[in-house]
This record gives sequence, structure tokens and C-alpha cells, in this order.
Amino acid sequence: MNEEIYKAIIGEKKVEIINLLVKSCDENGFVMLKISEICEKLNVSKPTVISTFKLLEEKKIFERVKNGVYRFKNL
Repeated sequence: MNEEIYKAIIGEKKVEIINLLVKSCDENGFVMLKISEICEKLNVSKPTVISTFKLLEEKKIFERVKNGVYRFKNL
């Protein structure tokens, strides 16, 4: 039920991307996935991945460390 609410608010594809990021992060919150890998795994467009990253960055819970390396902050 909760996931359906999130999908209605931000969109199904963005929820799928966020779920993949959460499942892929290590114990320190690091995610080592390239945007192209996310696109391929979830069959989503590059602009959708980038806008999802921007949404998370705006909320100050996600940051780019370098290409292919990202980190959840304060979690």
C-alpha cells in the first residue's frame, strides 16, 4: 500500500529507481552503479534516472561522490 502511494506521488519509475539504489547500497550508504547500468536494469531513460537523483539531492539525502559512485547521507 505504501509503495502505491509513493508511485502516485512521484511516479512508478522513480520509485523503482529509488528501490534499486536502496537495495544496492552498502552498510555505509554507498551505491556503486552507473546511470547506464540503472537504465539497463530497469528499462528507464537516462533523464528519468537523472531527475530521480536530483530529487534525492534536493532533499539532501543523496549525493554524487564521483561517476558511478553515490552515497545516501544521514541515513
